Amino acid sequence: MADCLSLLRQYNVQKKEIIERDNLIIFDQLAWPKHVKTNYLVFKGAKESGPKDYYMLESLLFLLKNVALSHPLYIQRANTQKIPSVKLPDRKALLAYLNGETEASSSIDKSVPLEMAIATPAPKRHRDNTPDAMKKAKLESKQILEEKQRLAAKLSAPKEGGAITDQIRSLSEAMSVEKIAAIKAKRLAKKRQTIKLDNDPNAVSCI
Repeated sequence: MADCLSLLRQYNVQKKEIIERDNLIIFDQLAWPKHVKTNYLVFKGAKESGPKDYYMLESLLFLLKNVALSHPLYIQRANTQKIPSVKLPDRKALLAYLNGETEASSSIDKSVPLEMAIATPAPKRHRDNTPDAMKKAKLESKQILEEKQRLAAKLSAPKEGGAITDQIRSLSEAMSVEKIAAIKAKRLAKKRQTIKLDNDPNAVSCI
């Protein structure tokens, strides 16, 4: 399993992109929290005592990003951004290792347990709260609401065919069976009278 210090060196030598996002330092599909400890020892003077300390991944990446600065300016910028800086006695050997000029370093502690990487999470979507964006979102919401209202009104309106059907049904219900029979008989009698007149040229129509 790759460790974050080795990957930092590999990506720096190969000029690959290293992404900082959501308090993570991301190497393609692998990521570590930016405050994770590497296994690179922090220099201690002869008068310094206490347990071993190790540089954070964020500190080493910040050094690489600001390597062109003089060490005093680098220290000042690191302090401004509240990032622990690399000590001057470590700088030369550390940069030689991270730039691929040396294959190893006596300051790398191979016995210390290392934190495992996590899978790179998807980027978080940030809501745009600027006045223009909020105004646009409000306008879009209003337009969507109006469109829904128009669609609902269209669906609830009675159809023309349905109205005609209802009228026919009402007319049929209003007329009794007797009335319908009388109308049919009247139409039949009129038809017979017409036929009779057609057959008799001397007949005079009284209709």
